[in-house]
Amino acid sequence: MVINSLELTNFRNFASRKLVFHNRNIFFTGANGSGKSNLLESIAFSSLLRSFRGAPPREMIRLGSREFQLKTTLCTRIGTETLHIIEHASGRRELFIQGSPVRRSSDFIREFHTIVFAPEDRMTVSGSSGFRRRFFDILISEIEPEYLLRLARYQRALNQRNRALKTAPHTAMAFEAELAEQAPFIADARRRYAESIAAECNTLLNGKAEFAIAHHTDSAATAAEHRKLFDLKRESELRRQCTLSGAQLDEFDFYYNGKLLRTYGSTGQIRLISLMLKLAQFKLVSSRSDIPVAVLADDVTGELDESNVQLFLDTIAGAGQVFFTFAEPPRFTLPDSETIAVAEP
Repeated sequence: MVINSLELTNFRNFASRKLVFHNRNIFFTGANGSGKSNLLESIAFSSLLRSFRGAPPREMIRLGSREFQLKTTLCTRIGTETLHIIEHASGRRELFIQGSPVRRSSDFIREFHTIVFAPEDRMTVSGSSGFRRRFFDILISEIEPEYLLRLARYQRALNQRNRALKTAPHTAMAFEAELAEQAPFIADARRRYAESIAAECNTLLNGKAEFAIAHHTDSAATAAEHRKLFDLKRESELRRQCTLSGAQLDEFDFYYNGKLLRTYGSTGQIRLISLMLKLAQFKLVSSRSDIPVAVLADDVTGELDESNVQLFLDTIAGAGQVFFTFAEPPRFTLPDSETIAVAEP
């Protein structure tokens, strides 16, 4: 067990809902639109303070409300622990562990991990580069909390510099030292984890295909070298009013038997590698962290053939807890499970 209870207030379509869990495998059942995926999103947000759908917190506040709250009670080695999140429409965030305020997000997200499996995962393979960057950013942040902190600092400085390039170009240089410090760190971490994910995927494929990832970045290897990029591209950046180098432009090319997947991959190959990527993420997070992992499976097994359903179930067998959503009864049964019906509010 990882989570004992979950309480939502003004989150998505839930005005107020409290759920208590007694088993390792939890099946959320209900019609489409009832809020099953919203429950998974609330669990994931409690873990990493970001939506696996890419939505900003203000979009998760129930219509007509000014804030949402999440309370998650965890089962730890020393007893129970309560995490409390308050997200205000203004953008202000309040975090508490056992009732005590937590100032830094990086301290809050060290309590438990979530790995999300969702139909949208295929966008990591076939969608734009932003989906691939987000996949690796979430993965690395779960294993190395410092990465999330430095990524946030980079993004904040990038937004400020881009705004300055549009409105006050003479002030843009003020943000370059921060960008130059963080960009090499982010690029190196993404490269290392791309190599690890590719290796895990090939182990899961077990010789049925060859998978490779090529990471492309124009971030320099050191802060000093990255600062030179700003000088080199300054004229073009002033003309285009945006930053033309750095982590926001990184790309990951996925190759299946030597062919670029997003261009030449079939629907079946894209679906297969999407599953392999998430299973590889689960294996890496589980092996490199000593805090519990909860798997969130958002109606994903219905699209898999029997062999891949079994691979999925076998691989996640080591999770501390698994939450499934189903619109229809599942094709399989699991021990230590319970079913919770989710009705549309």
